[in-house]
Amino acid sequence: MYGIAPTRAIPERTASAVLFLLLLSAGMAAQAQQAVYRCGQEYTNAPREPGLCEPLAQQAITVINGTRPAPPLAAAPAAVPTRSTKPDPVAAETSSAGQPLTPVVPARTPEVQQSERDAQARTILTQEMDKARAQLAQLVQSYNQGEPEKWATETRNHQKYLDRVAEMKAAIERTERDIDSLQRELVRRTVQASRRAP
Repeated sequence: MYGIAPTRAIPERTASAVLFLLLLSAGMAAQAQQAVYRCGQEYTNAPREPGLCEPLAQQAITVINGTRPAPPLAAAPAAVPTRSTKPDPVAAETSSAGQPLTPVVPARTPEVQQSERDAQARTILTQEMDKARAQLAQLVQSYNQGEPEKWATETRNHQKYLDRVAEMKAAIERTERDIDSLQRELVRRTVQASRRAP
């Protein structure tokens, strides 16, 4: 009677479930270790044209969590006056919930806001016009009445010189049109401001 002890047989259903789980985990491991290809600026594990793609070395995947927004800060308690300071009447006022009230800033009238915007726009337009005029002066000086100085590369190829002269002339005309449009816009802004004024 000394012999092998009888063992319980593993039910067939459990054995097939264990086998299924082993095969599933092996398949997932193989899938996780798939080659990654770099095709130009695209990274993929299924390239359309494998001959044009470069396989990358296997690396561990790193996931970097994004930043989370900071929680809103609780309202600061009202300042406690000391002997050397006078209590601030605005900071001392609190709402029924115990929160300090913020001072009310009077809103500007739309006319004042619009006049400020117009003044800012005129300032920007005059700055842009000054830049355009300086650019025009530089272009006209280098254009030299249609005969700019030849560069070394243009001595052998006259067509390069003619192309550069044509580009300079087009740049001068474009800058003159820019200045004209800036002047028209400035006049329009001035007329609008004078209409609003009483």
